[in-house]
Amino acid sequence: MRKTLKHNNGFISVCWLVFLTVLLSGCSGLPDKLTHEFKNMPKRLTDHDALIKTQKDAFDKLPSHAEWGFFSPYLASEKWLDNFDVANAELTKAKQLYRVQIEPMGNNNKPEDAQAFGQLIKQFNQHLLASSRAAHYAKKRISFLVTARNTADETYEKASQQDGDNLSLQRQFAFQANAAAKKYPAKQDDLAQRVSGLDALVKQSTDTYKILKTQYLKKAKTNYAHFGDAAVGLSQLTQDIAKYATQHSNKVAELDRSYVKVLADQRVDYYVVIGRATWCEGEYCRAGDEARFPAVNVDAKVFEYFDTLTLNSIAKYRRSWGGRDQFTLKIPQDKWKALRLNYKSGQSRHHDYGEYWVDSTFTKTYHKYVEVVNDTMTEKDWQFVSEDVFWKNYENLGMAIITKPYGFYEEEGLKEAQPVGMATVAKPVMQNGVATGANQYGEWRQSNGHSVWYYYGMYRLFGALAGPSRYSYHDWNNYSSRKRGGGYYGANNEYGTYGRSTYSNSRYSNGSFASRNPAEVRSATSGQSGSSRSTPSVRGAGLSSRNRGPSSGGK
Repeated sequence: MRKTLKHNNGFISVCWLVFLTVLLSGCSGLPDKLTHEFKNMPKRLTDHDALIKTQKDAFDKLPSHAEWGFFSPYLASEKWLDNFDVANAELTKAKQLYRVQIEPMGNNNKPEDAQAFGQLIKQFNQHLLASSRAAHYAKKRISFLVTARNTADETYEKASQQDGDNLSLQRQFAFQANAAAKKYPAKQDDLAQRVSGLDALVKQSTDTYKILKTQYLKKAKTNYAHFGDAAVGLSQLTQDIAKYATQHSNKVAELDRSYVKVLADQRVDYYVVIGRATWCEGEYCRAGDEARFPAVNVDAKVFEYFDTLTLNSIAKYRRSWGGRDQFTLKIPQDKWKALRLNYKSGQSRHHDYGEYWVDSTFTKTYHKYVEVVNDTMTEKDWQFVSEDVFWKNYENLGMAIITKPYGFYEEEGLKEAQPVGMATVAKPVMQNGVATGANQYGEWRQSNGHSVWYYYGMYRLFGALAGPSRYSYHDWNNYSSRKRGGGYYGANNEYGTYGRSTYSNSRYSNGSFASRNPAEVRSATSGQSGSSRSTPSVRGAGLSSRNRGPSSGGK
């Protein structure tokens, strides 16, 4: 009996080993796609040998072709026969690559070789593709030359149109760029390079068109190889010119676009989710229920209380034998009332016990923006933003968080928070101690013995978005000498969420942020928070899953 059992155990072990071997072999080795390509390679090499032979046989019979008299001069001058040497050379490279590297690696079938094996297969395919193109060259060249001859009139007409279109695009772009260079002298070198790039492409296209036109006008003596190749080249250049002109014309147009994005208001909505488990105790009771009340929107203080609460249970419910409900809180009554929940809502009438807990807390953060494009201001509605974006910009209420003045490309826009419109003020030219100068937005003037920046009528909206007073030379000087790499809140931190100047503007003093955070507004307007910027204690609260539940009971 023991001998039989030992024998059976040995048999089972062998079977298990075989099973594992089969299983592992299916989970290892090179990917199936590469393996499939590898197995097909010998046949592809054989088929390609036959392909080259077939094309060479057809080439040898070309003297009997109906168009032999037409294309035979090109056959000799372009040395079509040499392409078969190229075809065979590329095929030889593919064979050698297969024999020396691909076949050994494929037979080893190691998964760690997958990337290298894939690269070798790619090289193999490239060699066969080059070989195929060379083998088919004569056949395709004949078709190309015959078509060039038969469609010469249409091709010439199209080429003439393309040449005219290219020259027209060149003139239009040069006019646009030159006009921009006069308006924005700082961009003259950049614009000149853009014009030069298009000029170079157009020169290539006009030179190519001249070749095509010269051959076309020769009529009976036309070299259709030069004519056809020039037509192909001109078409490609025409596409390149149109693409270049569109791309760079759009880029130059960016200089005439002014864009300012202002953080006009911000808010955090706080939510608490309460969980509840109910059950009954008795011989015929079924399993209890567990549910979550809908998320409740609360204020910051209530949120902070529940977000930091460590109790596993905040309340219990019990129905006595007499049918009287007993709801016992473990938290202050005012905190429960702030949740505005009916503790029995949706509860089964058969359940006599219940327990409540903080299931989760989370916040939703919102921004409201004002966007000024050129001289048009647009008020945006509330927009949900990530907490990362919200807290990074928390100090920037009433500030321009993006400023792209005239004369700048989009990627050159200023993304450091700064007083609205400050970046649009012209660099002053000092004359006898007085700031002078102007730009598209406004000009420097004298007011009560001080140099002050005045916006032109259409841009006075910048003043409406900033503080009540105009920017002085002192303001501009402090701004221009600021330390780069961070927001600029004024010489005395008078701008932004904690700046007293911000709330002198009714747009911000009457906003959602001010109404929800009166203490911070009072601190800012009194000048107490200007030099010390605090961080709300609920910052980064995010989604908090409490992973708490009923501590006892339930069926």
